[in-house]
Amino acid sequence: MPRLFTRSRIAGKLPSFVSMLRRAHSSTSLPTDWNSRPEFFKFTAARWVCNEEHEMAMRHVPFDMNELAKLAAQSVGAARCVNVEQMGQGLFCKPFIFTMEDGSQVVGKVPTRNAGLPHFMTASEVATMDFVRSLTSVLSLHADLIVYSQARNVLGTPAPKVLAWSSRASESPIGAEFILMEVARGIPLAVVWDEMGIEAKCKLIVSLGKIQNAWASTSFSQYGSLYYAYDLDHSQPCLLTKRDGSQVEEPRFAVGPSNARSLLDDGRINVKFDRGPWDTVEQYKRAVGYREISCIQQMAELPPVAVGLYGPRTYTRSRPKKLAALDYYLQLVNHLLPTDPSISASFLWHNDLHYQNIFVDLEKPWEISSIIDWQSSDLRPLFDHVQKPFFLDHVGPPLKLRERPKLPENFSEMSPEAQKEAENLHYLMEMSAYFKLLTYRDTRTLYHAMEFAETKSFEMMQLVQKLAEDGEAMYQWLVKGLEEEWSNLPGVRAAGNPSFPFHFSSEEASTIDQDAADTELGMELMSSLKVSLGDLCPDRGMVRQDSYDAARALLRQKKEELMAQLGCSEDERRVWDHCWPFDN
Repeated sequence: MPRLFTRSRIAGKLPSFVSMLRRAHSSTSLPTDWNSRPEFFKFTAARWVCNEEHEMAMRHVPFDMNELAKLAAQSVGAARCVNVEQMGQGLFCKPFIFTMEDGSQVVGKVPTRNAGLPHFMTASEVATMDFVRSLTSVLSLHADLIVYSQARNVLGTPAPKVLAWSSRASESPIGAEFILMEVARGIPLAVVWDEMGIEAKCKLIVSLGKIQNAWASTSFSQYGSLYYAYDLDHSQPCLLTKRDGSQVEEPRFAVGPSNARSLLDDGRINVKFDRGPWDTVEQYKRAVGYREISCIQQMAELPPVAVGLYGPRTYTRSRPKKLAALDYYLQLVNHLLPTDPSISASFLWHNDLHYQNIFVDLEKPWEISSIIDWQSSDLRPLFDHVQKPFFLDHVGPPLKLRERPKLPENFSEMSPEAQKEAENLHYLMEMSAYFKLLTYRDTRTLYHAMEFAETKSFEMMQLVQKLAEDGEAMYQWLVKGLEEEWSNLPGVRAAGNPSFPFHFSSEEASTIDQDAADTELGMELMSSLKVSLGDLCPDRGMVRQDSYDAARALLRQKKEELMAQLGCSEDERRVWDHCWPFDN
């Protein structure tokens, strides 16, 4: 019999989030000054091993918590707020739970300085949450265009309702941007996932598939992020296309600049470039190349690399080579795009579906009761929205549509530990295969987008997303080897099979090959370093507070061991001191 989830199975396992709600609900004390709690305004969840002063400053947000607590009470018609608690510490916002005298609760969030461009991030998040919860009912018809008014639910996405908000710090009563919203119904999936049986998990995947099917039912005429029309200086009403081809004009909403993290992280928030909106998929994808060019040209220091150790005796990053790789990309991009317009169309999606952002019903955990954290959601081509939910992610061999995952042939000869690891991977692959099969059955367009995401064309568009940090050597190597596959690219066939546009001399080819080999060495060294660091390995530069000193000491030791392993000279050691990614 498959295991079914029951409430008793998680007794005593509710996370701090749920426990915090209970504590907040029972609290009756009222501090005289919420602003006297410095932890509300600082980031204390971790420390950075590199550039810590800057990272901390980006997450220190002064605002009037007393006023925010009053606004939270007013938003639900309560007399006063009697308790405020942090809901963890986000990298891009400060979330809080406010409990009122009558026991009602409100969630509040204040964006940090690194969250996004002032006004735009908050304004877009509020409009997006409104849009996914409801659209509007028919007002009038003319030709094949439908004009809507009066709210009605169309996308069917359960998301918290926004109660109050301000996207302009200068006009905000708390002196900062903020959003107040309903508490998400249910409990985080993280609470129950490990205790759910295979039948319950399959039901959950079906529920998620229905929500994604709804997202795939409505495309947009532009690429960027969603806003209320009045929050943009220049805008035109949203023009939506339904699955049956009919068009819908939604005058309340408009498409404006993109708030995707790829346009903000690693210093991009301070660089001037085209942030949209864009009218065609080619404009959208070309803007990626021009964005990275602007970053490479304008940044005083290139962003740190997360996947490789680059310096003397490995690969040395090069701005000219980065610009050359981007020049290749801009000449190739129209040949890399798929010819199927349905998977190139613009869709609104939630691209951060992990355990904590999906809430489920406690009694029926396969029923999704809310999806939270719509910050940075944007309008992209469908083929850029194809990543699996993170709880189905795994490292393993790719699966064809109707191929069932198999245990290794030598499974019986493995150690008990290796067998357990193989079984866990097999289980995740089973879940992933089921998700893929369900997508094929119910949302065929999304499945075709998933197929395109496994092509060389998609790989070459994805690799340029962070060329300011890393990837120029591998990109040039891929371009060099593209001639053999040139005629198979979708855009090449559609353009009448033009000839391959590049020629590499033997010297250029040799340099490209050597750069790729040096890059691969740097990636292998970084992988080995992360394994040797274990729990002390920084995650996006962060380590736990209590691990900071030990992590810094071990990283210094590993740097010395690396330089000795590579046989570095004194001059090369000084270069490594500068390019080592784990030093302040």
